[in-house]
Amino acid sequence: SCMTLSGAIRPIDVMEALEAENIESRPIWKPMHLQPFFEKYDFVSGYEVDASELVAATKEEVIDGTSKTLSVGEWLFENGVCLPSDTKMTDQDLDRVVGIIKGLWS
Repeated sequence: SCMTLSGAIRPIDVMEALEAENIESRPIWKPMHLQPFFEKYDFVSGYEVDASELVAATKEEVIDGTSKTLSVGEWLFENGVCLPSDTKMTDQDLDRVVGIIKGLWS
């Protein structure tokens, strides 16, 4: 189970808030073309559509005042977080995780 974020709250904020409560989470998987072993190889990023649609193959982002085009994988990696999920999670566990995450916006 993963989520993407835009705005002031970043994936690291979610991960740190959950970690403070001894709850594991992690970044979205790093795209293979960004890993050192594969960096010299070409990759297919798909097709471009309106960047406002999350299905876009690339997305223009402004990072530190610099415009940068990201592939879908790069955008997900920079804006996503994998949330705790387990077949043994109870409704109480889920409510706790959701409450911690919602608390970031209060």
